[in-house]
Amino acid sequence: MLNVQQFKTAAEMPYANSEHIKEKANLLVKKLIEYLSSVNVDDSISFAKGETVYVPDIHGDFVHLIITLYRHGLVDKDLNLNNDFQYVFLGDFYDRAPDSDIVDFWFNNQIKKDLNVFRLVGNHEIAFFERDPNGYPVIFPSQDSIKDISNNFQVTEDLLMNIASGNILAAYVDKSADMPILYVHSYVINDDYEELGLSKDTDISIFAFSLNERFKIHGQQAYDLFCESKKSGRFDWKAIMHSFNNDPLFNIYKKKNEISTSFLWRRTSIPTLRVFDAELDVEIPENVYQIVGHTPVFSFSLPSEQAINKPFIISSKKSTGKIQFSDVGIGYYYKENEFERPEVYLNTKFAVHT
Repeated sequence: MLNVQQFKTAAEMPYANSEHIKEKANLLVKKLIEYLSSVNVDDSISFAKGETVYVPDIHGDFVHLIITLYRHGLVDKDLNLNNDFQYVFLGDFYDRAPDSDIVDFWFNNQIKKDLNVFRLVGNHEIAFFERDPNGYPVIFPSQDSIKDISNNFQVTEDLLMNIASGNILAAYVDKSADMPILYVHSYVINDDYEELGLSKDTDISIFAFSLNERFKIHGQQAYDLFCESKKSGRFDWKAIMHSFNNDPLFNIYKKKNEISTSFLWRRTSIPTLRVFDAELDVEIPENVYQIVGHTPVFSFSLPSEQAINKPFIISSKKSTGKIQFSDVGIGYYYKENEFERPEVYLNTKFAVHT
């Protein structure tokens, strides 16, 4: 049996320590602290001391992130995370809203405080590595991935470095609850066990460890090729991504029965008018509660009375497994020079069963 080691906590993204980003961040933080003086902490949505707090997709909206954390009692008046908890960030820090560099700068500062902070990869992180021969992003051309070209791909390099070192994870497991909790960006099915050479009744911690090791190996190969390309001045993006794209678990293009085979981009159904079925027709792990982001709650076909600012749970028809979809829309409501954001819920106790 594999020796399951402790999951590695997040490490800094060095690019975000630049003086330019620091100056930009401090200005926004000052304004945000002033704004929060008129925002109330809601004790009814707070977490119990010692809980694991998940943070869904941020997509560059630092303001919505901090307001949400503040309302839940998770940051103090200086916008620092409360050290009574450990935190799992579900990936997708980038794209859409324009302040992902501030998110990374703030995140670096939290890491320095020796908190238990874990960072998962999302498909928007992987998309930084998918570029044409000229370096232009081919999946999500955005202010982040495009701007990184002129920055000599510094964000791209930092992401690969952190994956190679194991500080950005593919999966995290918390076994303190009655049912083990698996945190991943999208969700895991039984086929993923087979891809890892494991039986479907393998302990979820062993599965996550194996997935993280596979991810780390791909990251190291990609990072080494990136560094070689950087030295030569000619980036071979196809070669850099070869290891990832040769693996169905990480190839975000590969599909089976029209459903993505990668746990980084798996939906519950074939999209029709950008609406997804709120039910599963695949087998998921027994006795595992998955907490995932990726697909915004408002993208599912839910009953009209179902709130889209709360996570919801789909139970497997064939097993005891459950999946909690937790992307409540941070990053979709950005308005320049405005701080008003809709209230969204992070606490699992508010998740609604479909």
